[in-house]
Amino acid sequence: MKRVRWLMAAAVLTLPTVAAAQQIDTSPRDRFRKWDVGGGVGIRFGSTDDAVLPLGSWMAEGGRYWTPHLKTSIAVMTAGQDTYVSSSYTATSSTYTEFTTRPAAYGVSIAYQFFDNEFVHPYVGAGARFASSFTTIRVATYLPRLGYQLASLSGPERLQARPVIGGGFKSYFDNGRAFMRTELLLALGPNGTPHAILQIGWGTDF
Repeated sequence: MKRVRWLMAAAVLTLPTVAAAQQIDTSPRDRFRKWDVGGGVGIRFGSTDDAVLPLGSWMAEGGRYWTPHLKTSIAVMTAGQDTYVSSSYTATSSTYTEFTTRPAAYGVSIAYQFFDNEFVHPYVGAGARFASSFTTIRVATYLPRLGYQLASLSGPERLQARPVIGGGFKSYFDNGRAFMRTELLLALGPNGTPHAILQIGWGTDF
């Protein structure tokens, strides 16, 4: 009988300890920081004009980690060359086409980050970038006795998109929150022209 009493007392004393341990224990998926914010600069290689991907740009980005490795992001960045022109000629007329880009472009992406608790985290990603632009067509037509007659036609605003893939490295500082990021991207520009983009960024996890 005494042995049963001792066993019951031990069980009563052990239950609070087990309950406390269950409260303190957390699932590994709850231990990672779920958000990051940052900024950076980008350099595009190549001389082809692009309304969405400029030769140089500034960027601000926010991301959400759904797992310790999978993240989605949205970004705001400076758009391409504000205005660029193409032209064509015939025997009696000349046509100038002017493309004017909105000052801001936007991006969405998804990335997969490798390894856990490492100083350097390699990752790969894919997404798209968008910008709006207007097209203005100016035509100068030569008419006998009247000379050149000018006409101008502005088209509607249209959204341009560029698919982007690439990868890079995210390196954390001693506090485990602040980081620097370098990445190399490949994008498809107008008419399928490939662009290489080098981006360098910084930010923090929280």
